[in-house]
Amino acid sequence: MLKGFLRVIEPEQMERLHRGTLQVLERTGLRLQGQFLLRALAEAGCRVDFAARRAWFPPELVERQIAAQRDRYRMVRSSLWYPFCRSLPADDVATPEEFIVDFGYGAPWLYDYPQGRFRKPTIQDQVDMIRLGEALPSVKAVNAPLICSEFDSRIETIESSRLLLLNSRKPGWVGTSAAQEVKYLAELAALAAGRDRDSWRTGPPIFVAAYCTTSPLKLDTRSCGVLEEALKYGFPVNFAPMPILGATAPMTPAGAAIVAAAEILGCLTATSLINPDVYYFSTSITGEMDMKTTQVCYGTPAAILTDVALHQLFRRRYGLVHNVEPGYVEAKVPGLQAAFLKTYRQMAFGATVSLPLPIGALDNAAAFSPTQAMLDLEMNEAIYKFTRGIEVNDDTCAVDLINELLFCERGTYLESEHTLAHFRDIGWNPRLFDRRYFDHTQPAPCGDERILQQADQAWRQLVAHQPTPTIDSTMRRELDRIVTAARKELLAT
Repeated sequence: MLKGFLRVIEPEQMERLHRGTLQVLERTGLRLQGQFLLRALAEAGCRVDFAARRAWFPPELVERQIAAQRDRYRMVRSSLWYPFCRSLPADDVATPEEFIVDFGYGAPWLYDYPQGRFRKPTIQDQVDMIRLGEALPSVKAVNAPLICSEFDSRIETIESSRLLLLNSRKPGWVGTSAAQEVKYLAELAALAAGRDRDSWRTGPPIFVAAYCTTSPLKLDTRSCGVLEEALKYGFPVNFAPMPILGATAPMTPAGAAIVAAAEILGCLTATSLINPDVYYFSTSITGEMDMKTTQVCYGTPAAILTDVALHQLFRRRYGLVHNVEPGYVEAKVPGLQAAFLKTYRQMAFGATVSLPLPIGALDNAAAFSPTQAMLDLEMNEAIYKFTRGIEVNDDTCAVDLINELLFCERGTYLESEHTLAHFRDIGWNPRLFDRRYFDHTQPAPCGDERILQQADQAWRQLVAHQPTPTIDSTMRRELDRIVTAARKELLAT
């Protein structure tokens, strides 16, 4: 395995970012739309303006609350649900022990490759995409791939949870931004977890909420509402800023990192005063404003460096896990731009932070493409195999084999048992990319179009041959009871 990581900030720079973060929290403070958070801060001695919903943080309080959380929670993940590395390594990039990819972003759009257009997802689309995730061995948790347009928006999260539990043996999450859904998602999480109640504290199935702070320096009403309800169940808390360089944060990575760090540490300070026993971590998805188009772009050097600086600050200075999300790229459709941005973003994070490998996301995760997902699998496997490095032992050095074959006059490595034993695990064997010999006297092939067509056919064949899971009748009845109760309450409002 490759060791170490590229350092973006040195210790003295880290301290400067830390001091800047504390100064912002003390002088500017945060705007928090949750009265329960403001009350906790006031009781802890903070200056609070309840009318303006604004609080200022004494540095010593922030330092104390951070220190209490140091090294408690070590799991590494992307902004998605599955913890692909169970413990943040001391001084290495975090990588999974096996090839694992993230699947499902709750996207409001589906990119239909044969039609060449985006469309609103149907119930059948949701089921098909869940079944696709179920069919891929490298997907360890199937998150809700889509936001289903055929469901009433007031109940869509609960209905998609039902589809996920009916069609997957490895359910991940269905995200929520509505406080009234939390109790039903908690029941569904308990149903999915079975007897493993301890899993709630580290990574509950079905339920997830990334409490997205709003740069600069705010936590909105929806996030506060979900947070207040979720704390009752002991779910882990993930504060997730999305600063935009040049728009909602300073254009410089250092300034944007201070804004994001202040949002995370301020929210963590307030919430840990209420419940210090839940696990806290954070995730950032930094963007950069394109001044020509006003498009938010995530695959830029400055945006990536901001996320890396935040990760290294939180890892080394605070002892807290800070995750990154490589799946956000501004490419709209499968093709050259998507391939470059995804590979560049993931390789950059893979050299500095960790190696979450998402598949299928397009247009900054606003769209899901199963065709793109098949291409991402090919690229991600190559990235993963690179990060595994090389093994050096008697078998891999193959000195006896080299001496035995001499100059390959009586036999070749192609015929050897050693090659047979290793070509699958060592080699990269993509199924879609064209690596055939080509007769250059013939017309040049249209490679991209052929690859895209094969990728589209690949996911359809996987879904067609994927069997529907057998669901225990008791679980099905309990699932129906929970969803029926949710429909009755949520659709009545």
